[in-house]
Amino acid sequence: MTNKLLNIIKYILTNYPYPDELSASRLTKMVYLADWKEAISNGRQISNIAWFFNHHGPYNDEILQEAKKDKNISITIKSNMFGGKKTHIELHDKGQAIDIDAESSQILDFVINATKDKNYTDFIKLVYSTYPVISSGKYSELDLVRKAEEYKKLS
Repeated sequence: MTNKLLNIIKYILTNYPYPDELSASRLTKMVYLADWKEAISNGRQISNIAWFFNHHGPYNDEILQEAKKDKNISITIKSNMFGGKKTHIELHDKGQAIDIDAESSQILDFVINATKDKNYTDFIKLVYSTYPVISSGKYSELDLVRKAEEYKKLS
């Protein structure tokens, strides 16, 4: 059985054009945006993880945990441009085959293209402007499929 979440992570790490920007936070929120896009478009998530809205926005520990398990992914602490620390995630062998279906790769490509030119502040503003975040209280679960149904009724 393939691990879809790990393949999603590897797909983003392989295809995101600015690998130095791939912090744990950005990667996590890119998976969130892909799940949100899939929920709106197809009534399901691209991953099988449960999202939680904590003080850092949409979050799930499984993304970093899965990345840590893979020997082809390194996780290091680096300085960000403000002098603070960030958890940087990097894929070593980008030529490795990734088991992901065409529909999922289209969703992931959409998210990559929509976010690649955003600095971190603008990227976070985009994430915080999504319907599940603005319509939920902090420290609550984010049921993206249900939120997509609500969102569609508003349009």
